[in-house]
Amino acid sequence: MNNLDNLAKLNKKKFNNNKQQADYYSMFLHGAIYLLIAATSLASYMIWHYYSYGQWAMDAVMQDFMEGIRTPWLTAAFRIITSTGETIPVIIAAVIIMMILAIYKKYKEAIVVAVYMLGVWRLNDFLKELIHRPRIDVTQHLVDISGYSHNSSFSLPSGHSMNFMALVLLMLYFVWIYSHNKRLKIGLTLLLLPYGLLVGLSRVYLNVHYFSDVAIGWSIGIACASMVVIIHSMICLNKSRYNI
Repeated sequence: MNNLDNLAKLNKKKFNNNKQQADYYSMFLHGAIYLLIAATSLASYMIWHYYSYGQWAMDAVMQDFMEGIRTPWLTAAFRIITSTGETIPVIIAAVIIMMILAIYKKYKEAIVVAVYMLGVWRLNDFLKELIHRPRIDVTQHLVDISGYSHNSSFSLPSGHSMNFMALVLLMLYFVWIYSHNKRLKIGLTLLLLPYGLLVGLSRVYLNVHYFSDVAIGWSIGIACASMVVIIHSMICLNKSRYNI
C-alpha cells in the first residue's frame, strides 16, 4: 500500500512539474512573439526612414550629448566596453555557453547557439552590404576599426549591438528555462541586459556609429533571439504537454 501511495505522489509531482514547465514555455513563447513583432516593426520603420529621409534627427542629438559628457576616463571605459562586443570576445562567450550546455547534456541547444551566432553574423554582413550606409568620417573615430571585416566602411546595422544583444538574450533564455537558481537568473538579467545596451552606446560615444545604427542593431538582435525562442519553446511546449 505504501508503494502505491509513493508512486501516486511521484506521478502527481511529475504532473505538476510538467504542467509548470509547460506554463513557463508558453509564457516565453507569447513574450517572444510580441518582441519579434515589435522589434521587426521598429527596425523596418527605421530603415525605411533612412532610405526616405536620410539621417535621423536623434542621431545628431545623441552625438551632441555624447560629446557633452566626453571625458578621458569615460573614453577609456567605453573603449574597454566596446572591445567586449568585438568578434573574438563574442566567439569566446558563445563557446563558453556551448560548453556549459554540453556539460548539462543540452547538446541540441549547444548546436543551436553555434548555428544561430553564425547566422546572426552573416545577416549583419548582408544587411550592411545591402543598405550601404557610410560610417561617420574616420577622422572622428575614437577607436580604431581598421581590423574589422571588409564591410567596416558601412554602418547600418551596428554589428556590436546586434551580435552582443542576440547572444545575451539567447543565453538568458536558456538560463531562465534550465536553471533552478532564482538569484542567478535575476542577477544575470540585471547585469547583462544593461551591459548589452552599454556595448551599443559605446559605439555612439566613440563616434563609429550613429545612434540609429545601434537602435536598429538592437532591434534585429532582439528579433533574431525571439525567432529562436519561439521555435525552441514551441518544440519544448509540445513535449511538456505530451508528458502531462
